[in-house]
Amino acid sequence: MLGKSLSDSWAFFRTHGVALAMIVLPIVAPIEILISLYQSFMVSNEFVLAEQAIPMIASFMVYPVYSVAVVYYIASIISGRPRNTRELWSLGLRYWQPFIILSLLVTVAVMFGLFLLILPGVIIAVRVAFAEFELLLNDRKPMEAIKIGWAGTREYMWVILGGYAVITASIYIPLYFLGAAFDETSGIHGLMTTVINIAYQFLAVFYTIFAFRVYDIARTEVNRPTGPDTP
Repeated sequence: MLGKSLSDSWAFFRTHGVALAMIVLPIVAPIEILISLYQSFMVSNEFVLAEQAIPMIASFMVYPVYSVAVVYYIASIISGRPRNTRELWSLGLRYWQPFIILSLLVTVAVMFGLFLLILPGVIIAVRVAFAEFELLLNDRKPMEAIKIGWAGTREYMWVILGGYAVITASIYIPLYFLGAAFDETSGIHGLMTTVINIAYQFLAVFYTIFAFRVYDIARTEVNRPTGPDTP
């Protein structure tokens, strides 16, 4: 299942990459550029938590808009009723509040797990992979979405974990070496860091595509008829 799910996810990404870029990049790119300018001219050399928190909060505030839009785009393609980008952004704004509540709950849980022994945080991240789909596609409340998503990933935990590991390696390793190719003291380093951050934000939609593919398989299995008359 892992290989097939990754293959299907890659085929979807390759086919719909331009449409996904049109959803994500017009939001992500300006924010990352502004963050880069802020860090270059406003942040002091010494670490100040308040200064570092501002870019994180800015990114977190816009994250629900394009993340919700990506989920609804994938769902619309699968259902055969594609939505345009403007409509998808509108859905992102409509579901901004419940999605950001869900994101905060998941982030706190994952960070707490990582603080304990790292592995619990990874397991939590995997087990809540379906939560956003339950929230948006089945109109669940954030806590309800987490509970149902947690139960839904029980049989697919290792598939999701394996897929996330492959995707993480595929994204991080090339981007890491690309960033390492430029000296930190060079003038182009800041520009390349911004480009890499934008690229990562876009490529991270692959996690959503893969999780949705496994989620779709899980729904098919649940809805499959059982009994003596099942062919």
